[in-house]
Amino acid sequence: MTETLHFRVGLAGTYWDKVPKYTILVNDTAYTEGYISEQSGVIQYVEFDADIAEGPCSLKIRLENKHWTDTIQNEDKTEIIKDMLLNIKSVEIDEIDLGNLVYTKTRFVGDDTSRPVLDKCVDLGWNGAWILDFESPFYIWLLENI
Repeated sequence: MTETLHFRVGLAGTYWDKVPKYTILVNDTAYTEGYISEQSGVIQYVEFDADIAEGPCSLKIRLENKHWTDTIQNEDKTEIIKDMLLNIKSVEIDEIDLGNLVYTKTRFVGDDTSRPVLDKCVDLGWNGAWILDFESPFYIWLLENI
């Protein structure tokens, strides 16, 4: 059995030079990718539909193009002066805003395996994937997790 779900993701970039590049995947299939097109801090929405098979699923939002030169620190390296981040502002599935689940049921896994896995991280500061694991049928999972 499959269900078609509509995703609406609110993204923003924090940047001073280069804009963040993102890829959004469901069950490791890329549905959309692009660059933040709004000014730094302004939310843009990305929408798509995905056919989901019953069982375990994942939504991944990846930051793809961070380079160490995108972070500028003060002279004694105690403060970040300028940075490039991908900010996840909201996630809706079938017109239901996931609200706090965006923080409480997610993790961020960096591409650099020496970095720790971060819980409750919605401001992506290095290349990697923000991951929301969920189940299909979606509405049953949602009722069990709200």
